[in-house]
Amino acid sequence: MKTRKKSTVVTGIVLAAVLLLAFGVAAPALSRSSMFTLLAPTGTPTPAAGDVIPIKSIAGLTSLNATVKTNVNGLINNKRTQGDMTAELVTSDQGSKITVTGPLLGDITAQVGGSLVGLFTPSSVDIYKVPQGNYIVVNSLIPVCIKPSSPKATEAFDQLSPQNLLGMFTNSDVARGKLADKMTVNGMPVNHYIINGDAFLAGAQNSQDEKLKAFGDALWDAKDADLYVDAKGGYPLAFSGSYSGSYDPLQFQGDFDVQIELTGINQDVSVKLPASCNKPITQ
Repeated sequence: MKTRKKSTVVTGIVLAAVLLLAFGVAAPALSRSSMFTLLAPTGTPTPAAGDVIPIKSIAGLTSLNATVKTNVNGLINNKRTQGDMTAELVTSDQGSKITVTGPLLGDITAQVGGSLVGLFTPSSVDIYKVPQGNYIVVNSLIPVCIKPSSPKATEAFDQLSPQNLLGMFTNSDVARGKLADKMTVNGMPVNHYIINGDAFLAGAQNSQDEKLKAFGDALWDAKDADLYVDAKGGYPLAFSGSYSGSYDPLQFQGDFDVQIELTGINQDVSVKLPASCNKPITQ
């Protein structure tokens, strides 16, 4: 059994912003400050695998705002790489938009964005999925809009989205753990669970979900992870985990951390194509 570094809440401010969510009704945007910067590590024994954590799916939400930050230390295309990348997701009945930024963006764009997208050195990349189709906007000195001919062109970016990753990490095959803490913030209860790393790895590798199984088969180690769940509504609010192995969407091998936060739900948000997509480049 491994020993892990478990994150504990230093102050109620950690979840105060998150718990502004009013699940099931319109909710305001949450604070952009990350809860993970306020968590202090303390040594604790690794818990047993535990029971299935009761979680409500985020699939039925009318709109969703979420952020995922990935830190990597290893090889991308056999080249030594260390850094981070952030993906911010907005979904509504109009479609979805993923904005990708960070020091790793150039390397990752060349790997997963296709030959045309890889020609640019962007400050950010926006991926739109709207009724008109899929679009990739490369933001540099002049934004360039590309409309891929294949719907699979944005598949790798889709796998990096907070919605996809949160759904994978909270799948019932792997979201098993022990309740570590209960807290009440702003009158709303939150449960903090610890997901056992060994149990996560075994569950992923034996999962019937193809994406989750592929993720698990590519790993050689998974540390214990932290999951925060709204105790009343059952929605996952935040997740933090560390892994070692291969991660195909990034063409990466090594150590990587994943932190995901819901920053707003059921808001009146709009997803519209920018003017640069009036005359996109067809790939």
